[in-house]
Amino acid sequence: MKLGILLCDDHYPESIPTYGHYDDAFKRLFQDSAINSYSTFRCFEEEYPNSPDDCDIWLVTGSKWGVYDPDSWIKAVSEFVRRCDEAKRPLLGVCFGHQLIHQALGGRADKSNKGWGMGVYPIESMNRDQGSMSSRPTALNLIACHQDQVQSPAPDFSVIAGSTFCPFAITAKENHILTMQCHPEFTPDFLIQLVERLREKAGDKVVDNAIRSIKEHGGGDRDYVIASMFAFVEHQTLEQ
Repeated sequence: MKLGILLCDDHYPESIPTYGHYDDAFKRLFQDSAINSYSTFRCFEEEYPNSPDDCDIWLVTGSKWGVYDPDSWIKAVSEFVRRCDEAKRPLLGVCFGHQLIHQALGGRADKSNKGWGMGVYPIESMNRDQGSMSSRPTALNLIACHQDQVQSPAPDFSVIAGSTFCPFAITAKENHILTMQCHPEFTPDFLIQLVERLREKAGDKVVDNAIRSIKEHGGGDRDYVIASMFAFVEHQTLEQ
């Protein structure tokens, strides 16, 4: 299986010597899955694939941009997402990618009046009838870093997990789209250095609380989300 990474940002330059480029995080995440090759398209630099058929599965990454920003590359990725959906080509969305997929397909994402979701936070509501993820616990602790959220889901999406703070935390459409507000590709050490870089923007209290939550919970239920992404990939393998 070949994964097409629609890269919507890159790590801070100071982070790259230690952690590599952003797409490297996803390559590490999927290294034990059915995916055995990758193509990265630096969409935020206007590098795009030609067709949804170029790869078996597509992934829309996180980004510092908002899906509502007027940049031409965001519109181009949104149009590509619509083409993938029409062709039933499998799609994964993470953070910004989760929001963009919903907005591209008729939902709405915007800055949340609830403020920053940063660190490891709880998801208390799990839809146990949704089959797009592996067998589910009743609650999750998820790594996250965002201000924006999906405000209105796109039509035909099921909510797999949510909370009062983030009602649409993990969603799916039929069997070909899986999206999540969390960052399963982030490790605890990566997240700590990232939130430190956001201290001036987010404020000391938010960042200190985030670091405290990471030290308390580590990666939280990151392994569960990764296993569920693997299950999604495996399902696509069987379908194809």
